[in-house]
Amino acid sequence: MQQDHLRRLLCLLLPWAQILVAFFPALGMGTSMAAVAAASRTPVVPAGYAFSIWSLIFALAAAYGIWQFIPANRGSPLAQRTGWPLAGAFAANTLWEFISQLSASVGFGLFLIIVIGTACALTALFVARNTPEAGLGARWIVTPLTGLLAGWLTAASFVNLSTAARTAGMMPEHGIGATLFAVVILLAAGGAAAAIAWLLRRDAAWFAGAVGWAFLAVIAANLGINQVNIPAALAAAVMLALVAAVTWQRRRATTLAA
Repeated sequence: MQQDHLRRLLCLLLPWAQILVAFFPALGMGTSMAAVAAASRTPVVPAGYAFSIWSLIFALAAAYGIWQFIPANRGSPLAQRTGWPLAGAFAANTLWEFISQLSASVGFGLFLIIVIGTACALTALFVARNTPEAGLGARWIVTPLTGLLAGWLTAASFVNLSTAARTAGMMPEHGIGATLFAVVILLAAGGAAAAIAWLLRRDAAWFAGAVGWAFLAVIAANLGINQVNIPAALAAAVMLALVAAVTWQRRRATTLAA
């Protein structure tokens, strides 16, 4: 009973911790995440506008916290099963924000944190998929939250890998070497996202939407917003098409089977 109360309390408070920490730079504490991303720019980093997706994710996370804390939802199997992995994802996000803003760079320590957050978000996504529950909260809060969070963090983990490699001097800053490195990471990101979409079957729409948003922003970034890198833009476009095709095919196959 105490553990259940702790879960509900963490899921209520941690979404607001994410939001509060994000505003630290505006209060003169640390460097903004946009500035951190710009300082370690690679062809894998999406255009800055793509990070606006966090506004929607933060809003859904806050709504989830309130939804699962309401006494009427105390016994909800969906809230009980998604609570701990989502609390882990929210905590990892908050820690990532805090450290990145203080250090003003993205190293392999932060990459490890975002991998942990991604694992938690994916766990919540698959748990939600396998816990059918009727109601507006399940449909309009839990489903989009778990899908968008897992999709964006999946894409962001590969972005972090590229920036951590750049920070560590493992990735060239310019030239064909930097392009090849970026293309390999983009292909890996697309392959991983397509595999997850395949496993999700007809429930991949929100996940694929977040990944697709990231790839679109990578294409835009490499067609002049950040730099001109045609091979990286093409790799992102091909992976975007792959994820979209897998999502559509799996949804269609599942619908026909039903």
